Amino acid sequence: MSNIKIDDEGIKINNTLIDESIFNEEKVNYRVVEREALIEDLCRWIGEDAKDKQMMLEDLKTLLMKTDEFCFSSISTNEYVFPDDDEFENICKEILELNEIKAK
Repeated sequence: MSNIKIDDEGIKINNTLIDESIFNEEKVNYRVVEREALIEDLCRWIGEDAKDKQMMLEDLKTLLMKTDEFCFSSISTNEYVFPDDDEFENICKEILELNEIKAK
């Protein structure tokens, strides 16, 4: 199972430092998010009388049920992919492959 960490150097998958441009240039349809930070953001946005409050409440419920430190968040929908989801390994593999191409 792949392991995601964020430290002073940046995002790492399986101890491989990932080129941030992969996410910044949207080469992959996901970004790595810290679950606790996302929960805090959602609570703030819900409190600001957001128009998508119901969707945000559903997202909040999903995030509160998990214990993982990090997950993938879709850049085009409100989908979250956690380490116990089938798609997680495929996303990690895609990012690592893109990272290898960038390194060449």
